[in-house]
Amino acid sequence: MAMSPSAGVAARHTPHTMNHELLRAAATGDKALLERVLGLRSSSNGVVWHLRQEDTQKGGSSRSCLKGVTSEGNTALHTAAERGYLEHVRIMCGLDASLIKSRNNLRNTPLICAARAGHVDVVCFLIEHDASAVLESGCVDEEPMLRARNSEGATAMHEAIRNGHEAVLQKLVSADGALAAAVDAKGFSPLYLAAALGRADMVNVLIGGSPDGVKSPAYYAGPDGQTALHAAVLVSEGKTAFCSISYILDVVHDSCVVTGFQEMSKSLWRWEPTLAKKVDNFGNTALHHAASAGKIGAVKLLLLEDSSLAYIPDVDGLFPVHTAAKMGKMDVIEQLMETCPNCDDLLDNKGRNVLHCAIEHKKEKAVQHMCKNPRFGRMMNARDSRGNTPLHLAVKHGCDRIVILLVKDVKVNLSTMNNDGETPLDVAINEVDHGYTYPMNPEVLIAQCLVWCGAHRSPRRRDEYLNKRRGVRGSEKELSKYTNLTQNRAIGSVLIATVTFAAPFTLPGSAADAAERPAFRSFILSNALAFLCSTVATCLLMYAGLNTVHPRYRSRYHVWSSNLLHVGVLLVIATFAFGVHLTLSPPGTGAPVPVGNLNAAVCAMACVSVVFTHPGTWWPMVLARPIWARLGLKGLSSVLLGPRPIPCQKLLLSRTPWLNLFKMLATLLILASILATFLWDMAYLLPPPHHRFSSTLLQQPQCQSYSHPT
Repeated sequence: MAMSPSAGVAARHTPHTMNHELLRAAATGDKALLERVLGLRSSSNGVVWHLRQEDTQKGGSSRSCLKGVTSEGNTALHTAAERGYLEHVRIMCGLDASLIKSRNNLRNTPLICAARAGHVDVVCFLIEHDASAVLESGCVDEEPMLRARNSEGATAMHEAIRNGHEAVLQKLVSADGALAAAVDAKGFSPLYLAAALGRADMVNVLIGGSPDGVKSPAYYAGPDGQTALHAAVLVSEGKTAFCSISYILDVVHDSCVVTGFQEMSKSLWRWEPTLAKKVDNFGNTALHHAASAGKIGAVKLLLLEDSSLAYIPDVDGLFPVHTAAKMGKMDVIEQLMETCPNCDDLLDNKGRNVLHCAIEHKKEKAVQHMCKNPRFGRMMNARDSRGNTPLHLAVKHGCDRIVILLVKDVKVNLSTMNNDGETPLDVAINEVDHGYTYPMNPEVLIAQCLVWCGAHRSPRRRDEYLNKRRGVRGSEKELSKYTNLTQNRAIGSVLIATVTFAAPFTLPGSAADAAERPAFRSFILSNALAFLCSTVATCLLMYAGLNTVHPRYRSRYHVWSSNLLHVGVLLVIATFAFGVHLTLSPPGTGAPVPVGNLNAAVCAMACVSVVFTHPGTWWPMVLARPIWARLGLKGLSSVLLGPRPIPCQKLLLSRTPWLNLFKMLATLLILASILATFLWDMAYLLPPPHHRFSSTLLQQPQCQSYSHPT
């Protein structure tokens, strides 16, 4: 769609009016073809061009030929300048000087095209030709060609920097140093663009070529109020870019010691020594950017020049140490604490310290480091503006591993109340899904950990929480859980029933020979139990999936089917291990050594599978570390063996607390049965001692007869 003339931008596509032969000459660099198309003849020295007599009589048809454009609005001069054909540019500019200011559909001039392509000789010629044309015409009010902008507001300097042409940049800076103050439509100054690209060489060229005296902030401007230093610190880890930022800081350091009579440097930092304290539209300094990105080198250099940078907050009250904590950059936090020891006292607008920010953004390694470092000890029970301690925030955001780290620290108070009168345990109970849930979910683990470690609830009436729990079993969300669980578990239960039903009809080895073996008996028994568990679980799941059944019973059926499937899967693993053992070790005089090694490998894999098939079984072991740290061995024993687990389960609305213990005991029993069966059956396969002795005696005469023939 064509834009209005007032917009200053031509239509995206225009009619193609350029002579085809002229386009080919400009695109390929064919000088002879260009002279033929334009009707030119060169002088003896090959420098001056004259129109042929027949073309002169036609009224200068060569100039009108050069007015043709492509569908993108490019003239022949655009094409030649972009490809770097200097002779073509000379010829065209000599015939029609107005072409030098022509623009294509994207508002690009031939100079912008040449600068983007990096043809420094063409750029030099166009600049000199434009300057001489201005002097001859005397039109000083006309905008110079160097200041021309394309549709994106970019000048030739922007395009040279964006495409990495340092030689072109040097020429543009020497021709017009004030061009560095031109900002494109996105708010990018040339210096900001060079810094963002990590081009230290270009940064030095722009700093050295900036004019003396008071200059506009546009020289270092970036988007959203940023400066070139904001961009430089983000790429400061690269060797080239790091040299540029250190160069800038060295210049600032020198400017602090020179006298006013010494010649001022032409660098940007000496012109504006407070650039490090410039903030963007969000209040961020360059140190904020470096700290959030973990650029430890840039952080050290910035703090070396001015340590007060660590005390400048953004619009949210976040100091650089807070931004480093949000990203988990512990090395930056340590550097800030080393330079400014009271960084742990800095609070944002919400009253949060460094530890609050790290926990809120789930930076586990940073929290772990702070818990181990005594320097951060006074943060452990600090409260924000809402009275939340770090433990409150960790519980609220479901950071179970961070909660365990904090609970292990005996300095952390487990029962501090916030401004709403809630302790961490109150927050944990409110966050728990009071319907059917998985025991390894972070919310459940957090509540279990706090209860077992002795945390207390707030002194308020317990019936206040009933409104939050009422109707949870019959809610739409809970009923949808039952439907999804029924579909998923029914597939597993039917699969187990099918496998275990077919197993007795494909017995490994000879049933008559293996009937007395312990492995065979264990194989039959475990297969039968797995079939029964899966069959009962399938029936329960059928009832659990019916909408006509009350949600209370549907929930119970799901709990029972879950535990039966748990045991069924373990029994299938045991059945498989016994079957493989029977196949590898037929009855005889003992298994050979390679087969014995295979049996041992099968036994080991079966045991590992039994232990790790259901990770939710071992959730109490996850909480053993904080309990040990808080209560010691005696407290750990009393928690695991005493009456506390049952009240804890009831607190979390578990329907059948004994089922968790049942699953743990079932896992241990099946694991022990696999080990015992393998050892017992291997001992059964070995022949008795007197059989080994008699067989040796029977073989001895035969050996002698072969040794001494008659």
